[in-house]
Amino acid sequence: MVSFFHTADLHLGMRVTRFNPETCNRIREARFIALDNLLKKAAELRTDFLIIAGDLFDDLEVDHLTARRAYEMLESVPIPVYILPGNHDPLMPGGVWDRPPWSNLTDKGLYLFRERKPFEVAPGLLLLPCPVFRRTSLNDPTAWMTECSASDSDIRIGIAHGSLKVRDDLPADDHLIARYAVDDYHLDYLALGHWHSRRSYPDQEGVERIVYPGVHESMRFPGSLDSRSGWVPYGGAGRQEFVDSGKGEVAHVRIRIKGSTPEVQPLETNHLIWEQEEKWELSSEEDLARLIQQVATRPDFDRRLLRLQLTGTLNATAMLRLDALRQILTDRYFFGELEETNLHVQPTDEEVREVAAQGVLARVLEVLEQEVNDQDPDVRQIAERAILVLYQIAKETK
Repeated sequence: MVSFFHTADLHLGMRVTRFNPETCNRIREARFIALDNLLKKAAELRTDFLIIAGDLFDDLEVDHLTARRAYEMLESVPIPVYILPGNHDPLMPGGVWDRPPWSNLTDKGLYLFRERKPFEVAPGLLLLPCPVFRRTSLNDPTAWMTECSASDSDIRIGIAHGSLKVRDDLPADDHLIARYAVDDYHLDYLALGHWHSRRSYPDQEGVERIVYPGVHESMRFPGSLDSRSGWVPYGGAGRQEFVDSGKGEVAHVRIRIKGSTPEVQPLETNHLIWEQEEKWELSSEEDLARLIQQVATRPDFDRRLLRLQLTGTLNATAMLRLDALRQILTDRYFFGELEETNLHVQPTDEEVREVAAQGVLARVLEVLEQEVNDQDPDVRQIAERAILVLYQIAKETK
């Protein structure tokens, strides 16, 4: 039996721009922490080797410290590590693979596939790697396997980076892989990279032998097609294939004998927890109090990035309590953000009288109440927030 880890799309050195500089640096650092989690699990489970099916690095121009650190981490593990260049880090002249330490590999446990040819891991076990040589290509990276004759006894594991042709509207230059390449080339398992959510596909006999493992560390808020981290895939922005599940995973694969069904178990490796919640509808101060309590008592808040989308209507007194929620997100969480576009303020009659008793504030309030009925949602929101400020001023001056 062979036991190995299959991962891809680590994107070390990932370009993060959407957050403040300190948070961006911590998000990049989290990718190394998650890699360390992955390597520790591989050692604990005594896997035979690790496959990285493309995009170890986010691009060919990663800085020397990032390249050196990745090398030292991967070289230190007590199992062989097999690395495939992907579309973000293809085998192009002058890139990271042509610079030390990656240009000086001695094949003592750390292997970079530079050629499309069979690699014998052990007697009866072949890897068939498909390194990527450019960011886009119209050619199927697995097509070379037609030249590799099959054996009745060898376990054959293909390694490729690209889009499995499961539908007709995929970009033609996205390294398209034949849907049944695993059958065409008599593979026991096809380890793929490029798509960021865990997916598996059956061969022509219904056996799931084609696997995308997902990412080892989340890259943005789950379900979000926009580039909320500032990162954009070379394979095309806005594609569902590049939306991860919000958690990092590695595939632990076991193949007992030639032709047997691969046993694939996902294991979590992520460091950060990305959450985006759209369910919070507030209509009272009690609703807000429950939300504050729930957010304040979540575990691992120092690893959480939380976006809350609030809807509903609150009176002015309750609306002012949002500051307590903001403070929790700012002081405790790795990152927190409130989306309040659809949360409206509607002062009670008592709150309106409190403002109206303040002379000039009363005249301002009359104008703002008219603006609240404006058809432009931006105007309405500004007017509502202004009324809230007036209420706060009235409370403080009183």
